[in-house]
Amino acid sequence: MKKVAIVGAGISGLVLASFLKKNDNYQITIFEKDLINDKNINGIQISPNALRILNSLDFDRLDQTKFYSVKGINFFDIFEKEKIASMKFNYLNSNQYLTMNRSNLIDFLIKNYSLEKNIINKSVSEIIHNRVILKDKSDFEFDIIVVADGVFSKLRPAYVRPLYSGFCAYRGFFSNSVQEEYINLLMGKNFHLVTYPIDQMKNNSFTLVSKTKKNPDEDNYNNVAKNFREMFQDLLPERFKKVCICENIKSWPIYSLNKIFYGNNNTFFIGDSAHGFIPSRAQGAAQSIEDSFALYKFISSENLSIKRFSKLRVDRVKKIKKKSENNLFIFHQSLLINRLIRNFIIRIICKYKFLTKKFNSSIFDYKIERNL
Repeated sequence: MKKVAIVGAGISGLVLASFLKKNDNYQITIFEKDLINDKNINGIQISPNALRILNSLDFDRLDQTKFYSVKGINFFDIFEKEKIASMKFNYLNSNQYLTMNRSNLIDFLIKNYSLEKNIINKSVSEIIHNRVILKDKSDFEFDIIVVADGVFSKLRPAYVRPLYSGFCAYRGFFSNSVQEEYINLLMGKNFHLVTYPIDQMKNNSFTLVSKTKKNPDEDNYNNVAKNFREMFQDLLPERFKKVCICENIKSWPIYSLNKIFYGNNNTFFIGDSAHGFIPSRAQGAAQSIEDSFALYKFISSENLSIKRFSKLRVDRVKKIKKKSENNLFIFHQSLLINRLIRNFIIRIICKYKFLTKKFNSSIFDYKIERNL
């Protein structure tokens, strides 16, 4: 039986642990420095490429009131009164596009695969060869070590480091009197706002990404909410002003890694610890899930090597990262001519189903098994 260490109990770490738990050939230990029963509302989007993987983990057992199958995306321009267009997902058939609260996915994986038995609430300070060394100086030996502790991981080599992107994200949640059915994307000058339902009980999540030179005070909720209202309340159209009412708005500067790094010395990195990037293509959770499934496939096939794993994932992640950066540029346009061109293209893509499908196919239709 092989001993596997996973550092970090986020989405990527728990998805990998869940797949390994289905196989009796592995003894799994998950090291997590923080408490995992965090009930903060934090929306995530699960696109079809990730949902196919989650369905292999009995995701269909999850209470359906705890997620929402959105019908598509509504596009808005802050300088126009009317909606630009709606990109409908009705062509996806059984491969739905889901939105949900991150903690509900975390809870499902832990409970469905009894992962609480595998979690040690201690901080890892160092990895040397095949040994995991904790802050209390105790150490453990493993056959396979996987790091999934986020963009600020201290376990990467010094030459792989997070860089401030120049953007800040504000997150919060609100309730509606009616059930939202679409993701709503509002494009403004140097910012964009995304809102979407996270369950079937009229709860919604929002994320606003804004270009900023100054890092906000992310530890003071009152100041963050006040500053957020001062900056955006007068800018936002009426249908979006509800986000300014939120009290528990969380803000943080967005960092991305200076290079994609999947590991060395037989230690593997997945999720944001391998490729943190600006989230403007809604693929943060999905790429973590893809990483986990790909690594599981290599582990279970006894064909494990960092070189092969990295070769499979780097090109894919680079393309997603490039699309995210392009989206950020497109969403934040303010010049009239640029906005007119952008809005015209969006209308054309949304009008014709075959263009909508083609636009999304490189992300939604990706299947790891075809590339192994």
